[in-house]
Amino acid sequence: MVQEYEVIIVGAGPAGLSAGIFVARQKVSCLIISKDLGGQLNLIPNLENYPGTLMSSVPLLAKTLESQYLTFGGEMIYDTIEKIDETESGLRVKTNRSEYIAKAIVLAPGKVPNNLGVQNESTFANKGVHYCTKCDAPFYQGRITAAVGVGGYLLESGILLSRMASKVYLIYKGGALGGDKDMIASIEKKENVELVPQSSIKYLSGNNNLQSVTILDNSGKEKTIQVDGLFVEMGSKINLDFVKHLVKINSKGEIEIAEGGKTAHPAIFAAGDATSIPYKQIVAACGDGATAGLSAFNYIEKLKGRPGIRADWKKTIGDSVFHY
Repeated sequence: MVQEYEVIIVGAGPAGLSAGIFVARQKVSCLIISKDLGGQLNLIPNLENYPGTLMSSVPLLAKTLESQYLTFGGEMIYDTIEKIDETESGLRVKTNRSEYIAKAIVLAPGKVPNNLGVQNESTFANKGVHYCTKCDAPFYQGRITAAVGVGGYLLESGILLSRMASKVYLIYKGGALGGDKDMIASIEKKENVELVPQSSIKYLSGNNNLQSVTILDNSGKEKTIQVDGLFVEMGSKINLDFVKHLVKINSKGEIEIAEGGKTAHPAIFAAGDATSIPYKQIVAACGDGATAGLSAFNYIEKLKGRPGIRADWKKTIGDSVFHY
C-alpha cells in the first residue's frame, strides 16, 4: 500500500531538518527521506560560525535537529529517491524500497564535493583533508597548507588561505591558473603562496592526521611536501536527476528558487546548497529550510481553503489558534 503524507522532504542536512521542524510543528503529516543524517555537516570537524554555538560537535548539531523534528511528530527513513512524478492524487515519490504520495515536497538534497580519487584520501578526511576552505581555513592560522583544485574554486581557496596560513602550496594540473584575471594577479603577488603547476597529488601520508602530500608533475618527477592541511576544491555535484523534469535547473546544476523557496512547480519547494542561493553556509541552509517548510505548509493550507500563516509563532485562546 502506498503511504500518503502531506509533505515529503528530500534530505536530512541542516536545510531538510529545519524544514521538517517547521512543517511538523504545524501538525501535518511529514516524512523526511535521506541517504544519511547531516549531509555535509559530516565533513566539518568543528563549528565556529553557527550563531549561538561555539566549537560544537557537528554530528551533535545534526542529531539535535533530528530530535527536534521527531519530537514534533515527524517521521524519517533512510532510502534513495529514484523518481518524483505527478499523479492525480499528488506527487508520487518512488524510492529504492517503497512509494509515497505527497501533496507538497521540499527539496534539500544538498551537494557532494568532488574528491581527489587518491587511494587513502578517506583516511584523512577531517584529519587534515578538507573540502570547504571557507568553513575550515580558520583552523589553520599560521600553519602550512596546500590547496588542489580547478578554476575559480582553487583561486578562492588560495586567496583565503593566504590570509591565514603561513605557507600555501597551490597545486593544479594546467600550466597556468585559470579563472578571473584580477584574482590570479592577486595570488601571484602573495609572498606566502607557492604555485605548483602541471602537477597532481599522488599520495597522502601521516599518522593520526595528515602530515605530508606527495606530488607528481607531468614529467613523472615526485616531490613530497610537509603540510598541516590540504584543501580539495574540485567543485561539487548535485544529484537532481530524480526531479529535473519538474523544476528549473540553472547552468550550475542548481535548483532555481524564488522568494519563499518556490520552484517552477507550485507544489515543490527547495532549500540549501542544492539551490541557487549565493551563500552555502549552515545557518543560511537552516533559515532557507525553515522558509521552504513554511511555504510548503502554506501550500497545503491553501489546498484546504485556509489562509496559511506568516510566522511560526502562535497562541491558543480557547478553541482558536492565532498566528503572529
